[in-house]
Amino acid sequence: MILGVSKDTVEAQKKFAAKQRLTFRLLADEDGAVIRLYGVDGLLGMAKRQTFLVNSKGKIGGIFLKVVPAKHAAEMAEALKSVP
Repeated sequence: MILGVSKDTVEAQKKFAAKQRLTFRLLADEDGAVIRLYGVDGLLGMAKRQTFLVNSKGKIGGIFLKVVPAKHAAEMAEALKSVP
């Protein structure tokens, strides 16, 4: 399962997902609780663009700290091959 999380509102998430034709869910973390929990809060309270692979048992199987959007889909496809 793929989930995206940001501090945007639910409505902003819906518009972004529709515009980008995303096939995965985006979650609104308006108060930043999840962002802080994962330690990805950045300057001015903005979240950094990072990816965490979490297996079906809830264990983090990979962390990608410097996401380059144009290359990230291929990078993730390769990484998913090794996550149990």
